[in-house]
Amino acid sequence: MVHKSDIVLIGGGIIGLVIAWRLCQNGHQVTVLERGQIGREASWAAAGMLAPHCEFDHPDAFFDLCKRSLDTYPDFISDLTGETGQEIDYLTTGTIFPALSDGDQKKLETRFKRQNEAGLPVELLSAKATRRLEPNLSANVHMSLRYPDDHQVESRDVIKALTQAIRQLGGMIYEEVAVKRILTDQSQVTGVQTDSAVWESRTVVNTTGSWARYLDGVPSSVRPPIRPVHGQILSLATGGAWPFRHTIFTSKTYLVPRSNGRLIVGATVEEPGFRKEVTVEGILQLLHGALRLAPSLRAFPLEATWSGLRPAAEDHLPVLGPTSVKGYHLATGHYRNGILLAPITGDLMVDLIENQSIPSLMQPFLLDRFYSTD
Repeated sequence: MVHKSDIVLIGGGIIGLVIAWRLCQNGHQVTVLERGQIGREASWAAAGMLAPHCEFDHPDAFFDLCKRSLDTYPDFISDLTGETGQEIDYLTTGTIFPALSDGDQKKLETRFKRQNEAGLPVELLSAKATRRLEPNLSANVHMSLRYPDDHQVESRDVIKALTQAIRQLGGMIYEEVAVKRILTDQSQVTGVQTDSAVWESRTVVNTTGSWARYLDGVPSSVRPPIRPVHGQILSLATGGAWPFRHTIFTSKTYLVPRSNGRLIVGATVEEPGFRKEVTVEGILQLLHGALRLAPSLRAFPLEATWSGLRPAAEDHLPVLGPTSVKGYHLATGHYRNGILLAPITGDLMVDLIENQSIPSLMQPFLLDRFYSTD
């Protein structure tokens, strides 16, 4: 069976869905092909932190990309809820990065000086001020940095709303359809092949995350060097207790409060290939980190555990843009920041596809940085 579509997106995570939605808004005929269930891989597992200020020590091209995306988030959520009527749990209360030792304090004080001099929105709080804002934090807190402009969102709400929005605009979404091969005619993409059908299209976008390098039919020079990085996460049922107002972040553990009373605890960083098991070791690591931050959490029920595979490039930066196969584009490798970077990725990829030119903000993240001919 042969189908036709203006644009085919391979992969139905948040990156592929945002690109599809924006293209549909601009009147394109769009098809999304997802090998499993829509949004149920890394996007579903993500904690949804939108926190470039606490994640990065100093501004660079990647920080700029993340900051640009964060700045668009209020309008992104407003547009999406306006089109679909769906509620999205989106909180803008900020992030607190506490120090629990003398060594942590020295690092954060150095970090504060550097970020403050760079003009980033960061506040240095004493132990007393930190506990006043978040009384459930450990009594061992020495001080903290507060990042008032960092946000968080329930990624599962976003996935559901994007799926509805695409369908409302006439976009086609197919689940349980695995693309086996990219079809080309010399140097031009002509479509994709699945087990049972061919989709003809002269514009194909690979948004398959950790699986991005494994599609057949294209030369190795257009296969992004992406690998899966396993992350285990758990949630506690806090009910109406609402133990934290802010997201609590450290380099090893984060606590993300949801409006519905869930507290997300994450996340491990492991490289076992494509294995996605939740392990005793992983959950113990998460619980140890959570209780070190807030011993009172031991009283809350363990609600759920899950895991996901983050798509990571060698340099932990996204891979965006065109390839040497005309019409075949990449949007993958977002690693720990796929939810944060979804809006800006959508805008950049639509700009690329419609104007056939590479936006300046995309330049540092092109595939050719891995395959230099020099």
